[in-house]
Amino acid sequence: MIVFLTLIYAVVLFVLIRIKLLPNTGLVWSTTLIWMVVLFIFLFIPMQWGAPQGSARVLTRAIQVIPNVTGQVVEVPVQPNTSLKKGDMLFKIDPEPFEIALSAASAGLVRTKAQAKQDFDALKNAEAQLRQAEVALTLAQSLYDDDAQLVQSGTVSENRLERRKRNLETAAAAVDQGRAAVSRAEIELGAVTDDGVVAKVAEAQANVDQAAWNLEQTEIRAPSDGFVTNLALTVGQRVTNFPLAPAMVFVDTSEKTLIVNIQQIYVRHLEVGQAAELAIKTKPGMVLSGTVDSLIDISSQGQAMMSGTVFASGQIQAEPFVVRIKLDEPDILQAMRPGAVGSAAIYTDSVQATHVIRRVMIRMQSILNYMVPAL
Repeated sequence: MIVFLTLIYAVVLFVLIRIKLLPNTGLVWSTTLIWMVVLFIFLFIPMQWGAPQGSARVLTRAIQVIPNVTGQVVEVPVQPNTSLKKGDMLFKIDPEPFEIALSAASAGLVRTKAQAKQDFDALKNAEAQLRQAEVALTLAQSLYDDDAQLVQSGTVSENRLERRKRNLETAAAAVDQGRAAVSRAEIELGAVTDDGVVAKVAEAQANVDQAAWNLEQTEIRAPSDGFVTNLALTVGQRVTNFPLAPAMVFVDTSEKTLIVNIQQIYVRHLEVGQAAELAIKTKPGMVLSGTVDSLIDISSQGQAMMSGTVFASGQIQAEPFVVRIKLDEPDILQAMRPGAVGSAAIYTDSVQATHVIRRVMIRMQSILNYMVPAL
């Protein structure tokens, strides 16, 4: 841009010399250097923080597709680089082992419910036997008390009282046994969940739910709108739920983000809501307008990584900070391909006189995008 403005200045000098308003001397032409210095000091240096420029790119999420269950692939209906909707099936794992597991869990639930019913019946039977034992104990205690009085009056012998005592002890033992049986039955049924379901029935139901969920996970579906790329999965391959072994990569196109890298020394002038303009390589000749949506207040060198070693010092460089841009026309962003790059300028509240030059430069760069493939 300095060269362009200097050429304009030289053309003006040439015209003024031709019409003899200025002499054609070396001193006159040497003012070209002064002009370049003035432009550099009073225009282009302040422009760096008044309207900072940085590289821009379109980002989206690339999701590693890892199934929740392990098995053999029996169907891959998806085609690479073809648009998909949320919920479309990506691939299917052989469901037969999981159907068998679900049948086994369902049978276990039925058996557990039957056992729980038996436990209820056993509790009722134990309670009935306890009541009978308590009645027998009451009767034995009454007979013993009556005979004890008769022994004192000499009406009956001591031998009869001894028999009554043994009967009383037997009845008391029967009551103890009945109470133990009731206690065992109550313990078997006493473990219940917060909603009153017997614990072993709830456990069996949880096994059924887990088996049903595993069966459902044999169909792996698109988590959002997007497409699959670099598809190598085919029928017959075995996939696992190991995090380091993804089955495929899914590109999420439901939400895209436009970011700009701004050097650290200029970040202090940036604020949310400031105007921005972009020249994107995939849209030559166009200047996109937007505003600063947010400033990400950390760079990759600002994170502390978890490690079992002492912090190792290394080469430190001033990485740019990332600024997120919101376009005035969001549909344009949704139409752009992730990975599209370009240049962006943010117009701050500082040295606003330099904004004109930056706007001209952005438009020149947009036109040059027809011819120059690199940034």
